[in-house]
Amino acid sequence: MRAGAEMSIDDVAAAWVAREDRAPLSGDESAERDAWLQADARHFGAYARAHAVLARTDRARALSAGGMDRAYTAQAPRRARRVLRWAVAVAATVGVLAIGVQRHDDGADYYATRKGEILRVPLQDGSAITLDSDSQVRVLFSDSRRDIQLLQGEALFDVAKNPERPFVVRADETDVTAVGTSFAVSLTERRSGGVEVLVREGVVDVADTQGAVAPARLVANYRALANRSHGIRIEAVATDDVDQQLAWREGMLSFNGDTLSVAAAQFMRYSDTRIVIDDPLVGSRRIVGLYSASDPLGFARSVALSLGLVVQQHGNVVRLSSPDAAPHVARSMQ
Repeated sequence: MRAGAEMSIDDVAAAWVAREDRAPLSGDESAERDAWLQADARHFGAYARAHAVLARTDRARALSAGGMDRAYTAQAPRRARRVLRWAVAVAATVGVLAIGVQRHDDGADYYATRKGEILRVPLQDGSAITLDSDSQVRVLFSDSRRDIQLLQGEALFDVAKNPERPFVVRADETDVTAVGTSFAVSLTERRSGGVEVLVREGVVDVADTQGAVAPARLVANYRALANRSHGIRIEAVATDDVDQQLAWREGMLSFNGDTLSVAAAQFMRYSDTRIVIDDPLVGSRRIVGLYSASDPLGFARSVALSLGLVVQQHGNVVRLSSPDAAPHVARSMQ
């Protein structure tokens, strides 16, 4: 398979999954796929996401036909089950799973992820949504508009161009409108508690839903922080920083001068293991680095080593403290 320059990693991964679903790969094709997977660690994440979408789609079809789990298992083609078993092993490595689409009485489709899950959703117009951990969106298309509502968490939107049919993402009191572009919207903004919009490609318009705040236009490598109390603040973002901030697509978390307290809060979105920091001075220490979102203990040990702190674990609680406070913390955890 030749991956043209215009094809993204996710596009190539989806093409491989589609080919596998049609028929078993030949020996040469399998070797070509494996070489592509090994060429870049990001390829495994994209491949697992594509298989998760396939599993979700097949399951949704079976459920809509009234078959439930038993019928789905019985009717799944043998080759699809073999491919999905392989994909589950990859997905377990990168922590990428998916749950199904739900259709509500309002005619919209709802997509959601549980804690620790990442889901890429292809839409009927050729666009795609990548949902971060513990996130939810509502999708409702009409002939004149493509309306998305971010109900929770964070999502990346890769929008197919259609000037006659605007693509509008609503998050709280903020509307983000695009024709054809790639941008992320987050309700987990770390500093202001508002809505964050990060543009990877193209141009988007950011506006307050009530018109109480002057709208703003963003181009690639810019971010907007929208909050009705302070308006819409715009910041330039380096290309490398854009990729780092979207590292959650590969099951990673990137920190660039964030405090330990902020980092601990971010890990809570991906794992049931909590990082607890009782000392505000320790919590205010700043860190830089890229860490696995599903390994808060590994993160705690890494920053403890670099910052001279002590790590103590009790069940699902990991405490970071200064060496002087460590004996007292140990007694309180017993």
